[in-house]
Amino acid sequence: MDAITAITSRTSVRRFRSDPVSRATIERLLECAVRAPNHKLTEPWRFVVLTGRARDSFAEIRARHRLKRFDDQTSAEARAAADKVRRDSLETPAYIVALTAVSQDEITREEDYAASMMAIANVMTAAQSLGLGTYLRTGGVMRDQALLELALVPDSFRVVGILSLGYPAQAETPRRRKPAAELTRWLD
Repeated sequence: MDAITAITSRTSVRRFRSDPVSRATIERLLECAVRAPNHKLTEPWRFVVLTGRARDSFAEIRARHRLKRFDDQTSAEARAAADKVRRDSLETPAYIVALTAVSQDEITREEDYAASMMAIANVMTAAQSLGLGTYLRTGGVMRDQALLELALVPDSFRVVGILSLGYPAQAETPRRRKPAAELTRWLD
């Protein structure tokens, strides 16, 4: 699949088949990640791949994190929500936790964040071209101390995204987006 088709056909995948994604395939995707542009070649990204028991631990972290949304974490509604997140997480073959360096310089910090997000986009496009699905997760779980410990995140780095990875359980049609023409201003 060519890059343009991969980009225009990509959609976020929430349900995956149980087939594992091989280490060689994940390594290939990460080689695509590190080809992202990065100012002054800082190469600010680091990646942590969670499979097997590490994936299972992450499922528990996500379930506990979901409980934080509820005033009564023992309620049936809260427990059902946590169980759903746990189940969904256990059905995801692999996760890639993407980290970025946290520079003391504000401009470098912003450039490194952007570069790391481009690295994630490279993984998502490459995964699509290989018939894999992805789902980019952000939000509060990225700062969860249990995740930081599981992924061995150094103090000089932060999590910028958690990418679910696997073979899609079903084909999905990309959601409609506004045409680029509606979002673009041309100046001569």
